[in-house]
Amino acid sequence: MNSLPPLQIKSGQGDYSVDFFATPAELVASLLRLERPVIVADRNVVRLYAEVLAPLLQSRPTLLVDATEDTKNPVGVVQAWEFFQKSDATKQTPVIVIGGGIIQDIAQFAAHNYYRGLRWSFVPTTLLAQADSCIGAKCGVNLGAFKNQLGVFHSPAQVLICQRFLETLSDTEIRSGYGEIVKLHLTRSRPELFADLSATIETQGWRNPQLARFIRQSLEVKKGVIEEDEYERGLRRILNYGHTFGHSLEAITHHGIPHGMAIAWGMDLVNFIAWRKSLITEQQFDAVHAFIRRNFSWRLPRLVGAEELIAGTRRDKKIIDGKINLILPSQIGELQIVPCAYDAELTEAVSVYLNLYNVLVGP
Repeated sequence: MNSLPPLQIKSGQGDYSVDFFATPAELVASLLRLERPVIVADRNVVRLYAEVLAPLLQSRPTLLVDATEDTKNPVGVVQAWEFFQKSDATKQTPVIVIGGGIIQDIAQFAAHNYYRGLRWSFVPTTLLAQADSCIGAKCGVNLGAFKNQLGVFHSPAQVLICQRFLETLSDTEIRSGYGEIVKLHLTRSRPELFADLSATIETQGWRNPQLARFIRQSLEVKKGVIEEDEYERGLRRILNYGHTFGHSLEAITHHGIPHGMAIAWGMDLVNFIAWRKSLITEQQFDAVHAFIRRNFSWRLPRLVGAEELIAGTRRDKKIIDGKINLILPSQIGELQIVPCAYDAELTEAVSVYLNLYNVLVGP
């Protein structure tokens, strides 16, 4: 497996690179050059890759964390702060973070606040993290039942990606990761990129030889957005495509659906709303809907209704003046921010979608 050339990310907090490695051993060798780091790692990743990670972990303070939504909260952050303190971390201590988005959020939030900011390097080991969350500086932790209500912007010093870490992911985890890849291939992107992505998945499956290319293409799309609007004052909000209703679904089902699957479903719902508003044609809706229905259907613990889904969005960060800013497509590969009132029109649109086009299945 050949590694890809580095991707350089410009950031107001300091530019950083995304470096691609052919093997985990090469990645670990690169990290061994860091002086006296502390490590925050996914407990399961350390178990699966104990031998290859041993040179890095055996002589350095390491905090093992369970990657669950129940740990991605202030309690988990305090645990990381206490670990830094017990490890005698100083302002100069580098933090190495190994795992997926949950581990990233906890460690990144903690590193941002400890001594007003520690430098951190990220080794993403899930497809969701490799293709999306590893760049952009943004992180969030949950508060109560609501996702990502506490957050900061804190750029990594370096991102180190090895696709080999994905080999131990379940098919569901891979499919979930593709939810964010699809999102980015429908964001400020050429229509042919989504056509290529969807055709490859349909004919070659999830673990296809083009996955490395899809990861890099996703990061290139996101790079273009975050370098223009790093702190989400305008354009970057389009990266929340599918997330408003996706996050609501995750919350009301107590995370009974994987994140990427919820995002794919959320995109399908807002695409339907865009069609009803005549922003896209029926043919454009159908093209994406058919793909999502075939590949991202999910059996929920229970069916959900329009009113509770809409109610679950009312704590969303994108609410301004009592309206929810939905990210809606104007065509495949182009998105726009559309303020929508909490009114009968929105409730009817969600209700009709759930009755006619829903890709979710009840128990």
